[in-house]
Amino acid sequence: MNDILENIDWFITLFTFIGGIYMYVSHTRRLNNQQKKLNAQQEQLNDQQTKLNEYQLQKSKEEELEKKQALIEAYVFKTMDRRGNSAWRMKIYNKGKAKASNINFESESLEMDNSINLLIADNTLPIPSLLPQGSVEFAVILCTGHKLSHRFKFTWEDESGIDRSQEQDVIFQ
Repeated sequence: MNDILENIDWFITLFTFIGGIYMYVSHTRRLNNQQKKLNAQQEQLNDQQTKLNEYQLQKSKEEELEKKQALIEAYVFKTMDRRGNSAWRMKIYNKGKAKASNINFESESLEMDNSINLLIADNTLPIPSLLPQGSVEFAVILCTGHKLSHRFKFTWEDESGIDRSQEQDVIFQ
């Protein structure tokens, strides 16, 4: 009878030992799976943070460059002169965030249109400088039969570099 009880004790001990090993392996496996999932999530978060940092850096560089850039544009508008008569003016303005200097423009199609005259003094161009949101105006004489739109090429310098340019269609109506 002692042998049977002793065998039962050994059997219970063995069963407890195997159960403990099984529980340890099962628990370790579950922890490893959780750790893998956490590592994958952390890697995903790190990738997102890296992309966010790159985006913020790129945006910061673009904003810094934008602060150094001028943007020259023009439009023609109808107004009244001192006597109350209709008059046309062309406004050239700096739409950018930096000072523009040595501002010049040319338009081949305008040079060929004899029905439009820009009244610009000989020593006016190039315009020495325009501060941000600054502008200059020139008188325009429009005759019947003029072409409604002319392509202008504006050139200038600013803090971002020399020889900046932009083309724009200016409407004369």
